[in-house]
Amino acid sequence: MNYPVWDVPFIGSGLVVAIIAIIHLLISHLAIGGGAFIFVAELWSDRQKNGQQIRDWLHEYATYFLVYTTVFGAVTGVGIWFAIQLANPEGTSLLIHQFVFAWAIEWVMFLGELSILYLYYYGWQKNSRRMQLWLAGLYFVTAWGSLFVINGILTFMLTPGAWTLANTSILAGFFNPGFLPSLLIRTLVMFMVAGLFAIIVAARVTGDDNLKERLIGFSTKWLIPGALIIPFLLLWYWVTLPDSATDLIRGGVVGVEGGRLEIITRYFWLALVSGALIVVGALLIAIKPRVISMTGAIALFLIAQFGFLGAEFAREMARKPYVIYGVLYSNGLWKHNAVNENYMQRPYLETARWDPEVSLLSRSHGEWVFRLQCVGCHTRDGYRSIEDRTSDWDAQFAYRWLKTMHEQGVMPPFQGNREDRAALAAYLMSLHDREVAAADILATDTLARGVAEPVRDEASEAMEEQQ
Repeated sequence: MNYPVWDVPFIGSGLVVAIIAIIHLLISHLAIGGGAFIFVAELWSDRQKNGQQIRDWLHEYATYFLVYTTVFGAVTGVGIWFAIQLANPEGTSLLIHQFVFAWAIEWVMFLGELSILYLYYYGWQKNSRRMQLWLAGLYFVTAWGSLFVINGILTFMLTPGAWTLANTSILAGFFNPGFLPSLLIRTLVMFMVAGLFAIIVAARVTGDDNLKERLIGFSTKWLIPGALIIPFLLLWYWVTLPDSATDLIRGGVVGVEGGRLEIITRYFWLALVSGALIVVGALLIAIKPRVISMTGAIALFLIAQFGFLGAEFAREMARKPYVIYGVLYSNGLWKHNAVNENYMQRPYLETARWDPEVSLLSRSHGEWVFRLQCVGCHTRDGYRSIEDRTSDWDAQFAYRWLKTMHEQGVMPPFQGNREDRAALAAYLMSLHDREVAAADILATDTLARGVAEPVRDEASEAMEEQQ
């Protein structure tokens, strides 16, 4: 970690990012899919006898759509940038510098789609029908272009493909193995979210059951393509994932105490079950559209939110222990430095740009090692609690385990020398009110090493004498 760490009590910085991102993802997918819905609904209304009634309803849809996507979308979008730069400044810096031109294109597109949306909505009474159709179509194309750019950057984090620190071509990173299947999946999901949102607005129609039935029937059709095609696209996306990621999902994650931590698998199933429930719910609505209520429609939309939660948590956790797969660990350690033994054995606080200037082997020494290396993923007593995970440890076990924690496959390697490990082990014990001096941990280890080495020497000498 090269910068001061964002130490959020109980929930942790990673969960703050996740909460904001999960909310934003549903909104952003609606912002794009809803644009396609408005454009197609405009065309559909021109072919219907009660076209004006449909357009009046579409104006109501556009009202809720505009408020929800622009207000809440903007707040959560800014919130993501605020949170990720504090939670993982090294990873954020890499993404900005690697894709600076892509980000510039995305921001221009975002500004363009907002401008077009306002021209469409506030020109409802003034614009010609041709102009409204043109604006609706242009909004969707611009918004989908924004997705195109963001998708390349997001998939790069898990499947960087041919991109390496020796080959930093923006095209190599952007058009990575997961790019196309992810783009198609997200596009279909956007159509589904737009249909779910339309069902909510259509459920508000009163006094005209025939209109309500037609609107709901039109809206449910937006869920069918995704339901049929997404399973096959998921199989395609699956084969692009690194072997370690698919192994985590299939077999669960080995916990820090040796048990099975299958939370990633549970998130994966949450996404699948949520999708299945949405399809079943849509079929029931299509059969009896008049009985759908606002409560039922909102419930389906909330299930979609849980689906996003499961899918995105599974995708994020599949990167363990990296934030950029195979390049940058979740605690800000670069992989090429992790294989340099001389670098890894240096006193840790000397390698960090943020040096708190603490006394060697003090409690503060251990606390700062924890804050700079661990709090990106763990809290002391909340989300991914380090207290729960170390409740049965003793000081010597903690000291030895830190040296080999990366062998479990879900943790980055420990960076620092013996003093750093001893200080952190002592700090972990202090969280359980078991005060152990870091100096004593080192002394015990030194004594154990001193006893073990002569034994090995005597055994070697005996074997040489036998030969």
